[in-house]
Amino acid sequence: MESRLPTTANSHPHDPIPSEPQHVPHLTLKPSRSASPPDHSSPRSSREDLLWSSQGSDSEAPLTPNTEPDQQVDEIVDKLQDLPTGAINFTEPTTRPRRASTTLISDSPADIRRILGDGDTATKLISQCCGGGCCLLKTLVPDPSASDYKPVVIPDNAAFRSLNVRLGPLALDSQLTDTMDLPAVNLSFEKIPSIKPEHASTAVKNPPNFVQPHPPYQVFSAPLYHARELTKPGAEKRTIHFDLDVTDYPNEGGVDFKVGGAIGICPPNSEEIVDELFDVMGIPKFLRDKTVTLKTQSGRWPTIWGEDEPRELVTTRRELLTWCADLQSNPPTKQLLRIMAEHASAPNERKILFYLCSAQGQAAFCDLRTTSHLTVSQLLHAFPSAKPPLDAVLSVLTQLMPRFYSLSNDPHISSARPGLPGKRRLIEMAVTIHETPDWHADGTVRTGVGSGFMERLAQRFINAENEGVDPRSTLDLRVPMFRGLMSNPLSRQFGGEGPMVLIGAGVGMAPFRGFILNRLKNANCANKIWLIQGVRDSKLDEIYSGELGDHEASIKKVVQSRKVRSGQSEAKYVQDEVRQQADIVWFVVNALDGRIFVCGSSKGMGEGVQHALMDVAMQKGGIGEAEAKEFWAKKKEDGQYIAETW
Repeated sequence: MESRLPTTANSHPHDPIPSEPQHVPHLTLKPSRSASPPDHSSPRSSREDLLWSSQGSDSEAPLTPNTEPDQQVDEIVDKLQDLPTGAINFTEPTTRPRRASTTLISDSPADIRRILGDGDTATKLISQCCGGGCCLLKTLVPDPSASDYKPVVIPDNAAFRSLNVRLGPLALDSQLTDTMDLPAVNLSFEKIPSIKPEHASTAVKNPPNFVQPHPPYQVFSAPLYHARELTKPGAEKRTIHFDLDVTDYPNEGGVDFKVGGAIGICPPNSEEIVDELFDVMGIPKFLRDKTVTLKTQSGRWPTIWGEDEPRELVTTRRELLTWCADLQSNPPTKQLLRIMAEHASAPNERKILFYLCSAQGQAAFCDLRTTSHLTVSQLLHAFPSAKPPLDAVLSVLTQLMPRFYSLSNDPHISSARPGLPGKRRLIEMAVTIHETPDWHADGTVRTGVGSGFMERLAQRFINAENEGVDPRSTLDLRVPMFRGLMSNPLSRQFGGEGPMVLIGAGVGMAPFRGFILNRLKNANCANKIWLIQGVRDSKLDEIYSGELGDHEASIKKVVQSRKVRSGQSEAKYVQDEVRQQADIVWFVVNALDGRIFVCGSSKGMGEGVQHALMDVAMQKGGIGEAEAKEFWAKKKEDGQYIAETW
């Protein structure tokens, strides 16, 4: 659907050649206005330069991953939606919200056959979506009216009810085929010989030495210098700002922190989640922190990006569950369910678990896998008779991977502040707290692994400050992080003196703060930067308001998506403002060394902005859709259109 852009004096066809928009405020660079002494509890970046080299090779630095595990499943679901409408029966859920907006299959075998069709395309898609590769054609149709029919008794507990598994007419003697083979156990725990020194475990504070990113980078425990909440009470998503002290970060071959770069953080699972898993698995307390020798047969686990080879490490069971196994971020796998089935003593639970691992239970498994992510503890609570050994569970769990966060300051500007001794170096970032409803009946919420860890640190810091205690000297709060991610798209393409348009929503605006502070240092660049920031509610959700320099009001446009109830103000989104600012967008992208940056969620905001940019090219340039796609593809190739979305 075509969306007309506002017509101005330099709109095509009156003036198809892009020119700098008129009536743009002329900004002059001047010292920051004097104000009261900075509040020690709310630090800001100063303008004082430090002699830190910005040169270095990015050849060994990995890119920030583009896709989370659940996003990959969403993409498969999107592909299914693109299949012919007659091939799939999509039904809306009635019992719980879903990550995907569709239900792939219903209880009817006919629906399953319609999904498959006559070819193998849908079969491949379903195989990827469910992770099992079983055949959906083998459905289970027992006769409930038969005299020997013995239905499976559904486990009566809150955890199982939270799964919302639809079993259909499953009986204890139902014949199941193509059941997944029992996964091999790839590791073992052995006693440490008495001649070896005792292992000093710091499982809840610092990661073990073998949790290491790619060489030569090591995990550095950065002291938490400060934390403050950016959003106001009542915000739909809370965002917290962090200052990390990296003054003592080791030299790593000349690679330095960069504006727009991203750091990796290695978060631990919370103590509560780890202890809950220990309890439900029946692991005695005296074994949880006992030093053992871990032997693996192959693979890179428990390292992050290590070599695929056997390992022998001194560790503890708590250390492995805390730092090396993802207990809540990935959908359930058939491997885990098959191990649980093997060690389930209750016949009904055992049958259900085997059913979910079979061809006949593929529909139920697919439905289970595409819901909100389930924790390992939740699955074990749902089937309380399943007591698999820890070595078998660890053999099939996903590696706990680092979480990546963009810097929200210019790391080459000093952050010297009152009370900070000497020339300390701080990097800054913003973290949005990810929350989902937990399965417990008390209505609690579960936070993400990375954002939950950072929130716990922030709460301890803020609570200590509120009590009049200096958290830096009394708590020693640290963030395990590493720097090897300075070659992501934002940091690679930032630079030069050309004009820029920065487009972001939510926490996606955070790296632009560093861009703006960097550009406003240079008098030649002060008039050549525009920010379009999307928020839900400007009074609650706008982050870094008042922290973008003296000219913030002139260079920033805030777009609020919350609809005012009085009806006087309609909901507006970032892409709407992109169309309104078409003159500026068109001028910048065609200017010498001009760049368009987009940062934020790929769903909604990212797609909407992309469509708006297409409209700008078509209507300002007088070209068709195909030419507009080619135009933006060329601009991306040339580094003038940079999108960092997730």
